[in-house]
Formats: sequence, structure tokens, C-alpha cells
Amino acid sequence: MNKKMQSAEGSGPSTKPSRAARAEAAAWLARLHGPNRTPEVEAGFRQWLAEDPERAAAFELLTETWEKSARLRRRPFEEMASWQLPGFRISFSRAASAAAATALIAIVGTFFYLRADGVTTRIGEQRILALEDGTRVTLNTNSQVVQRYDAQARRIELRKGEAMFEVARNSNWPFIVTAGDRQIRALGTAFIVRRELAQVAVTLVEGRVVVSPVAEDSGANAQSQGSALRAQRFELNAGERITFVKSAVPKLDLPSMEKVTAWQRGQVALDDTALADAVAEMNRYSHTRLVIADPQLATIRISGIFRAGDQENFAIAVSKTYNLEMRGGSRAIVLGARQPAAP
Repeated sequence: MNKKMQSAEGSGPSTKPSRAARAEAAAWLARLHGPNRTPEVEAGFRQWLAEDPERAAAFELLTETWEKSARLRRRPFEEMASWQLPGFRISFSRAASAAAATALIAIVGTFFYLRADGVTTRIGEQRILALEDGTRVTLNTNSQVVQRYDAQARRIELRKGEAMFEVARNSNWPFIVTAGDRQIRALGTAFIVRRELAQVAVTLVEGRVVVSPVAEDSGANAQSQGSALRAQRFELNAGERITFVKSAVPKLDLPSMEKVTAWQRGQVALDDTALADAVAEMNRYSHTRLVIADPQLATIRISGIFRAGDQENFAIAVSKTYNLEMRGGSRAIVLGARQPAAP
């Protein structure tokens, strides 16, 4: 939001409140709108507000966001605005706006819940989480994170799915994300972690991260395994992605950032992708399953940008382009080879 704000003392416009102030304001807003609001909570809020003029600006900003988001109905991707299909490329302005509005609702009110029990998104849902240290977490469809901050480190566990972490810099308080048997240590950076059943992928957007086995952080166990563990440490540069698949050799590549971050815009970006992989990606965002009836079709190559969760229009585009047969309904859409017309 670019709107300039007045300080609590009315001394003129101020700059945008810091991430830390906004995170604290989000916490107070959640308390004041929660079921455990008491006179003590209100007194604590007034004291917090009076200690720094920046806090008043941050609270005003978050209150405005809260009020706007309260007028919006949260909904998954598959219920968003219709889209256009010139070839495989879509027009996404309305749906992107809806996705952004949906995400705003989740900024406030998840602060304490994240600390205690974690946050889980449903299929087709995204959430943006503001942590107390100023870090922002964008959670993709069907994902779960759990936060465990203590005096030694800021720890987040990605139990499933995908998340982008925009880490607030604090050299005295390490930020560590665990996904499966891998941990990612960061300092003032932005990166994406995707955890699936058999693999973990880490993409560095900016800054620096070190990816290592979880065992490396467990003291004696790390020492007993010695150099074998140290050899598995990877320091990524901006733009790099490393993928771990079970016991295979880790794969390091330079993916398209537009493709890797497309989910944050409510899109699925495909670039010469096998139909089987494209269908698997689309199925992440919808309860309506895409099914390939003929295994020989699985290797068809797909390129384009599609709306996440829009199974029907994806199937229409593929079937028209490759002369396939499309059948099904709300629960499943089947793509198969078109049968020759009867003589």
C-alpha cells in the first residue's frame, strides 16, 4: 500500500512501518478481535501503542487491511473469475486480484495459531503469514508449516507442500527450515522450498542459503558421520535450485524464476513439460482430477501458462491442440485418444 500515513502525534507523513512493527500490529489485532480479549489485553495494547509512534501507523495499516479483507469471501482458485484462452496463454488479471485479496485475509489472525499448531492450506488455497520477527511466509496449496522459535534459532518445519520464505535479517538469530531430511539455513534472504512424497527442492530467489542434511545439526551424530555429511552441504547462489530425490545424486539447475514463482500469481507455468507431469501439477490445485486414459499420451509436451485449479479449460486446450477426446465432469476429467468415426 503506497498511501502515506500520519504519525500518532500528527506531525506529518511517515514512511511505511517496518516489517517488525507490522508483525507486532498483526498480533495485537488478532488478540483484540479474538475470543480472549480482556481489559488486561486492552491495557497492554494501549501501552504498546504509546511506546512508539511507528506502532500507531502500523496498527492503522493493518486495521485497514483487516477491514477490507472482511468484506471479501475466501475462496480457492477453482472458484475464481473466468479466463481467456488465446492458445495456451491466459489473461489472469481478475483471478490474480482475487488471489491477492484472498491472501490478505490470512495475513492477520494466523500469528498465534502458527506459533502453536502450525498452519495448513486446503487444496487450491494460499495464505500469507506474518511472523513476529518480520519474516513473511507464503504458503501454497495443500501445504503445512509449523513454527518453533526459541532463543537459539528461528525454526520452521515444512511438513508438506510448498512455501516461500522472505526472511527478516538477524545475524544473531539463525533461520532454519526443515523439510524431510534436509535443512535450509538462511540469513536475510528469500527462497522457496517444495516438499513432495519422494523429493525436496530448494530454490534461492535472492541472498544466500546453505542446504544440508538434518543430521548435521544434531551434534554427536554429525561428528560420527564426519566428512560424509559435510560433503552433502550445498551453498546456493541466487537463481539456483537443488533437488533431492531419495538416494539419487542431488540435481542442481537454474530454473525459470517466472515458472518457479507462478503459483504465487495463481498460475501454473509449463515449459515443454510431459503431459503426465503437467496433469500432476494441475491436480495439486483442484479436487477435480485430470486423468490420462492412454499411457501413450503421457509424453505429449505441453507449454503455456494456465490458471491454477482450472481443470476444464486446461483439458479443453490440450484436447483441441492434440485432437484428444475429453470426457468427465466435476470429479474427474479424462483425456484419451480420439476414436475414429464409425464408417
